[in-house]
Amino acid sequence: MINVWIPKQKGFEKYKEECKMLYESVQDKITDTNSFEFICRKTFFYLFETKGKLIGAIYYFVNDDGKLYLNGFANRKMHNYCIECLKMSLTWFKGRIYAEAQNRASALCLLRSGFRRDYGKIFVFESNSC
Repeated sequence: MINVWIPKQKGFEKYKEECKMLYESVQDKITDTNSFEFICRKTFFYLFETKGKLIGAIYYFVNDDGKLYLNGFANRKMHNYCIECLKMSLTWFKGRIYAEAQNRASALCLLRSGFRRDYGKIFVFESNSC
């Protein structure tokens, strides 16, 4: 069972420091210059864990061009969990959702979660559910 925590929930605190360290360790790889505190406060931020072990996080935000994007990061060897978490979170939004794949593993995760390549490193997901 995968549990989802948002920054305002008490359960989030248990994983916050570990999640922050993970984010800061991969920040350059996911090309996000924002602080961990910023993404927790200013995005739709979701932390995922299973059996007390941090999987990672996904956060949704509206880009400068007005489009809904997502970004995420996860611990190593969590690929199948990442796909499951991504598919779950995609059901919470309606319309087009964009993501930029920074490497082959993230591109595969996006494709296996129902995204299609839009152009270059940009992928798009068409959602009709709420």
